[in-house]
Amino acid sequence: MSLVTVEEVNNALRLDLESEVGGDLSGGEGEDTGRLDDIELKIAQAEDIVLGFIQPLPDTPWTHDTVPKEVSAAIILVVGYLYDNSDAGQEALAALTGEAVGLKSPVKGLLWRRRTPSIA
Repeated sequence: MSLVTVEEVNNALRLDLESEVGGDLSGGEGEDTGRLDDIELKIAQAEDIVLGFIQPLPDTPWTHDTVPKEVSAAIILVVGYLYDNSDAGQEALAALTGEAVGLKSPVKGLLWRRRTPSIA
């Protein structure tokens, strides 16, 4: 189960997915779910990116009901960056790698207190 739902991403990013899938974001039979499938993939990718930044992860994995609000907000931001593919979004994602020193990222700001930086 995802830490954020398609509905939460749809509402936060104002994607208007309902108009494409007939109001049902579960992707019922016979509906064109191409964009919906893409958003679900981006949610999974965003969760991997965000959880990869957090160190250490909690002993008990989070669920949709237990994920901290700042973590779910970061996941939704990353979905937006992956979706729009803008220069600003790519820069924000690059800032999470640790390679791009000096770049600012709202996601990094949300998650920094959940990170124990590695010592090189």
